[in-house]
Amino acid sequence: MKSSFRIYNILRPFGWLYGLITGIRNRLYDLGILKTTGFQMPVISIGNISVGGTGKTPHTEYIASLLKDRYKTAVLSRGYGRHTKGFFVSDNRSDSGLIGDEPLQIKTKYPDLDVAVCEDRVMGIRRLSEICSPDVILLDDAYQHRSVTPSLNILLINSNRNIMHDAMLPAGRLRESARGRSRADIIIVSKCPDGLTDDIMDSIARDLKMRPEQQVYFTSAEYGGLYPLDGVSAPPPSDCPVLAVTGIADPAPLQAELQSGHSMISMLNYPDHHEFTRRDMDKIEERLKEMPSGTVIVTTAKDAARLSGMELKPELACRIFILPVTVRFLRHAERFNQQILQHVQSFKKQ
Repeated sequence: MKSSFRIYNILRPFGWLYGLITGIRNRLYDLGILKTTGFQMPVISIGNISVGGTGKTPHTEYIASLLKDRYKTAVLSRGYGRHTKGFFVSDNRSDSGLIGDEPLQIKTKYPDLDVAVCEDRVMGIRRLSEICSPDVILLDDAYQHRSVTPSLNILLINSNRNIMHDAMLPAGRLRESARGRSRADIIIVSKCPDGLTDDIMDSIARDLKMRPEQQVYFTSAEYGGLYPLDGVSAPPPSDCPVLAVTGIADPAPLQAELQSGHSMISMLNYPDHHEFTRRDMDKIEERLKEMPSGTVIVTTAKDAARLSGMELKPELACRIFILPVTVRFLRHAERFNQQILQHVQSFKKQ
């Protein structure tokens, strides 16, 4: 404990410097010295100001699902972890090396959705508009990309990592000061535990010290049934042993979900956006040999996007199952849905 406190004190000055740099950058945007571009169409940004683990992609999928049957909807991402540069629109031949794991996850779940990647968000929006003519564009993980002025700005905050009580990198997990929450039109406190009462939610909302016009919502992760990576393997027994393989920022919720239904769990965690290698597959096979017969591998949809691009041995591929996750609003779900729909509709009326 003393060692952690000492390291924190050593890192704090670097956090102050990092905060100063990001603060100056944001101020230059606020004053109009650095250029930002708006668009004559709804552009909805979903992102955070902390490092990983807030559930950006499931929330992007939730909004895409809400809009896609009413409006021609497109998603634009940076495509973190891809091996390419520039602008690409995904198709049925795209893999995680071309567009990144999260865009591939979205495209796999919603094949009819237009999903594109570009590190230059302004150019990406323009190209996507020219090629696909969408009614609305969702920007995945773009809260800090100030070069674009979104028509609606959604900030995600992990309920277990309150930004009001965090510190700047590298001492904490903030990529900019908690004051950055002032740019949000909507704040979503994500990954909330079950049983969170209205009183606790109201207390968290007060702690965020929001402006009157800002809206706050609370969501939790909801897991579905396991389905096979190869698309054909039969579902495993409900209480079979599990080797969970993850390359995500926060594997703890997945571990807790698996522990609630399986008596034997082994975790093999890699860094976020980890690019699996042949050596990793060998390690997974070795770990399986140490576990009982009938053990299955469970991973996330995001990790599956990377694993699906590998040449897996058939005897290994048939043992890999995906645990899907969706978003559930703890209250005011219909109010959120209407806010999103009315925002997009307001542009159609212009």
